[in-house]
Amino acid sequence: MRKRFLALLAASALLWVPAVAQSNDAVVPTTSASPASAAASSAAEVNPAGSSAAKARQLLDQMVAALGGQAWLNYKTSAQQGRTYRFFHGHPTSTGTLFWRFFEYPEKERTELTKDRDIIGIVNGSKGYETTYKGTTTQEEKVVEEVQRRWRHSLEVAIREWLQDPETMLFYDGRAVADRKLVEVVTLLSEDNDAISIGIDAITHLPINKRYSWRDKDRYKVEEETIYGNYRAVQGIQTPFTITTMRDGEMSGQSFLSHAAYNTSFEPGFFDAKVTYLPKGRSPKK
Repeated sequence: MRKRFLALLAASALLWVPAVAQSNDAVVPTTSASPASAAASSAAEVNPAGSSAAKARQLLDQMVAALGGQAWLNYKTSAQQGRTYRFFHGHPTSTGTLFWRFFEYPEKERTELTKDRDIIGIVNGSKGYETTYKGTTTQEEKVVEEVQRRWRHSLEVAIREWLQDPETMLFYDGRAVADRKLVEVVTLLSEDNDAISIGIDAITHLPINKRYSWRDKDRYKVEEETIYGNYRAVQGIQTPFTITTMRDGEMSGQSFLSHAAYNTSFEPGFFDAKVTYLPKGRSPKK
């Protein structure tokens, strides 16, 4: 347990401290620790399952209730429509693309792009497909891995799976500022030392941002952050209609929803596809 706790300290420092120098919306300390809080912090270090974990679980319970309680916990499918933008070094690379995104928990996703919905990406577990005017081919491995990584670090998986695992450790990291809002920061540390940090609005208890990091094949650390805003109630579930993604402190994407729905029924085979061509230079998967 001590080894995992030390790993959390390193993960927490990597997830939150570097952002302070990168943006005005970064996470920064808001108060200095009092002798009482310092003593509580010291006790939590000795016993991570103590007051820190209890406070973290209380905040997560409040977050789930604010998101819609059982309605949010138990939804199986979702459908979204809107416009998405990609960024490079913080600057938009286009005027935006219309999108339709469909998801079935825990690992099926279909995205349709352009007003004609003629560019389709599907990831179903470890299988990925891409359809364009040329036909349907398999997705590149790195694309599938990125979608799977995003799934594994989603709020739904954090609460439905990580939080239910008795080996997951919880930590309350104190108050901070994220997206110009006062948040309570909670970190979940899995058995394999993977960490997700969530900034929870101190007033509404809704999640404002989420951070995790991973290492690429060259062993470079990559930090991913998602910022949630413009919440609206949809079928009893508080839904962020503005979603901003950051990579290593720079904006990488932003989506604005115009429609959202939950527990939508999909036709059989909706998340399947049949390969009709192989791009030049790509070997078929075994």
